[in-house]
Amino acid sequence: MFDPFGTNGVGQSMTPGMGPAGATNTNAVRANNSVGYFLPGNLGGIYGQAMMAMGENTASVKTNNYTGFRVGYAAGPLNVAYAYGKTEGATDAADTKYSNLGASYDLGVANLMVTWAEEKTGAGAKITGQLIGATMPMGAGQIRAAYSRYNVAASSDDWNKLAIGYVHNLSKRTALYATYARVSNDGAQTKVVANNGLGNGQVSTITAAPGGNSTGYEFGVRHSF
Repeated sequence: MFDPFGTNGVGQSMTPGMGPAGATNTNAVRANNSVGYFLPGNLGGIYGQAMMAMGENTASVKTNNYTGFRVGYAAGPLNVAYAYGKTEGATDAADTKYSNLGASYDLGVANLMVTWAEEKTGAGAKITGQLIGATMPMGAGQIRAAYSRYNVAASSDDWNKLAIGYVHNLSKRTALYATYARVSNDGAQTKVVANNGLGNGQVSTITAAPGGNSTGYEFGVRHSF
């Protein structure tokens, strides 16, 4: 709700699964075998949920088990929420904890969004991320833009990301879209756009040169059934 690009494509924030050393990020965006509870929708703008998920292990193994919750408040143009989650690793040092706080405010001409996120392991490795973005209606379409910054604790190997895109609605269910994104690394960092959106499967081993840059593009058609 607080990322103009959601969790799809080359433009999305890199805060889900930022990847501090030793992190277990299996549940960064989705979790298998989950059971959740949502608060009812008549609480004066307050909303929330809690979730648990099992990692398909034998009884003595806890790897990929997940617990998390979210609580927020939405009224009029304002929406703000806090979330916390934990994915268990093979050892306590490999446990990964996620925290994030997001807010949006709809001005009509633009919906402004900000997000702060932290991801850390039981061994003390930590990355924090901050995002500022907006969606802006334009005729039958919408412009989307975001800038985010990621800081590795006790290191200069940080990175940032810029993304801009446009969605053109052909009907209530069909739209054309295009996105441009660029990742810029500091120090010896090797993050690439492909790590976030295109990074599954055959391109998951792609990295940038240390301190280098990465650029991604996408064009497509979206249809909701």
